[in-house]
Amino acid sequence: MSKMKSDFRRMLLRLPPNRQDYTAIGIIAELASSLGIGLIGTYVEDSRVRGLADLPNAREFRGGSWQPFSAAQFAQDMATAAREAERLFMENAGPHKPALSFSVTRALADDLREAYPDDIVVVIEPNSAVERVTHQFNELLEAAFRSTSSILLVPGHAKRLLGPIIVLASAPSDPGITAALAMAASTGERLTLVSLEAPVDALSPVLERAKRAGIAFALAEAAVQDGRILLPAHVRGRLLIMSRGRSTQQPRLPGTPILLISPDAVRGDEPDRGQAA
Repeated sequence: MSKMKSDFRRMLLRLPPNRQDYTAIGIIAELASSLGIGLIGTYVEDSRVRGLADLPNAREFRGGSWQPFSAAQFAQDMATAAREAERLFMENAGPHKPALSFSVTRALADDLREAYPDDIVVVIEPNSAVERVTHQFNELLEAAFRSTSSILLVPGHAKRLLGPIIVLASAPSDPGITAALAMAASTGERLTLVSLEAPVDALSPVLERAKRAGIAFALAEAAVQDGRILLPAHVRGRLLIMSRGRSTQQPRLPGTPILLISPDAVRGDEPDRGQAA
């Protein structure tokens, strides 16, 4: 089997505020390890909460009564929360052995400001319906789609799945093809190649690449109806890969992470920005 390499350099993960969503980090770390890239977990301190320390005559309910606000205690609590986030990140990601890095930021946008086309921005969808409509989550989602990076959407309730790597493609040059082949080769999973708006024969060069890499594969066709991609009922897998340009047409595959590939993901003229942490 020939070795295949993805076009990505690192995953950027904003750590969730709810510890119940940390179980999804194991799946994320496993994908990062399979792609051979680093995973950077960033804990965001809520700047609005930190701003409470600057309010005059601020008080807090502590020890059963209202007491003067303690800036020192508040700073200690924030530091403790960051350390707990780091512990949970390392605990869930460590067993999968990707290169890991942890950082803390106070600005919601800082963790994505340096996102590049060869990065993958990770978005964990909270389990809680209330948290899915918070400013923090929606700001993350908007920032991810404003970036030029690929985006990995992971349901907070997702569990490790076995099965094929599914890739939706309309041409052999689709940027998701390389990522799908690299993932299938690394995991030993089959590749399910789903043709979109193109005859299956048009994707034969992809099948030749899979054969040369020793990757087992299957073919399927999808339809687009009412602005949504409809996959055949038998198509299931551990990861769905598709173009970011079709993000509004995402098929329904409950519990399955979706990797949306940026059209700028493969660029030979990108400057060297050093190794991932």
